[in-house]
Amino acid sequence: MKRVILTGGGTGGHCLPMQVLFNNFVEKKLDCYIVTDKKGKSFFTSIDPGKVIVLWQVMQSNGRILQLFNLPIILLQSMIIFLRLNPNFTIGFGGYITFPFLIAGSLLKYKVAAHEANAVLGKANKFLMGRIKYLFTAFHETKNIHENYAKKINHVGMPVRLYADSMNRKESDDKHFNISVIGGSQGARSFSNFVPKAIIMFQSQSNVCCTVNHQTRKDDLILVKNAYSSSQVDSCVEKFFPDMPRRIFESDLIISRSGSSTANEIIHYGKPSILVPYPYATDNHQYYNALVLEKILGSKIILDQELNVEGLCLEILKFFKDINIKKDFISNSISRQSYINPCERIYSLIRNDL
Repeated sequence: MKRVILTGGGTGGHCLPMQVLFNNFVEKKLDCYIVTDKKGKSFFTSIDPGKVIVLWQVMQSNGRILQLFNLPIILLQSMIIFLRLNPNFTIGFGGYITFPFLIAGSLLKYKVAAHEANAVLGKANKFLMGRIKYLFTAFHETKNIHENYAKKINHVGMPVRLYADSMNRKESDDKHFNISVIGGSQGARSFSNFVPKAIIMFQSQSNVCCTVNHQTRKDDLILVKNAYSSSQVDSCVEKFFPDMPRRIFESDLIISRSGSSTANEIIHYGKPSILVPYPYATDNHQYYNALVLEKILGSKIILDQELNVEGLCLEILKFFKDINIKKDFISNSISRQSYINPCERIYSLIRNDL
């Protein structure tokens, strides 16, 4: 049986696509393993524990200086894993451990590839370009890739979680409006402060019944719940929704950060969205992700420093009034089709290397 390793860790943006691709590869009768870190482990609880390898780190920190202490230890563990499992192919999805793991594989002459989740090439993948066989990209256009590596680039899209009943679309009406608020896997403080007030104001001004699914930071759960409970807005507030694909599919509007996983789920389900890029994202990649959605879905971008209650309420009102126009625009978007079937695209590219 052919063996594949998927590696990545840290956040849902790195781990959720690995989970999706793992399940797809298992269906194809590939012997698939996940290599992740302590934080990433929580995203793979539904996978056979024997297929999930957690790398040990001396320093549990995101600080770059402290991570240098982990580098030789992770590199050594990675080499042992490669020699023990002897994989036919390895794909890295990001997070601190991905870099040393793919370096180890390349030094041992194994076939390795990286997946770039964002619309701008990250520093780690930029450094790896000379060592990997392929760079799989989530977005059709990815910035900062040197022309010397053009032949390694393959646009595949982002493996996203699928909602099984997504073929049965429900038509919206002018009496109800379903909104999902997604602050990323780490939550968003500015969303906790402004978004509930803007939605409450929107419901008051539009005379429509809102249903809100709001993913927020653990520290802000009570704050956000109290904000909605003081109004007539029907809300569900959690720090994590395991069924987020269903909630996105059932939404009329998404208000979200623009991390790659969420952005690609919005593209997949073709949803109108208001995007507030995380302002401190490396290389400003969330802003560039949002630009892609603006182009192909007509999404509205609001910079974090410009987010306020009145302005957000006005944008929600615009989407509500133009909802049918937006849906027609999205359904007729030709470029959106290039983001379909990412798992099959990845498999077709590596099949001859297995």
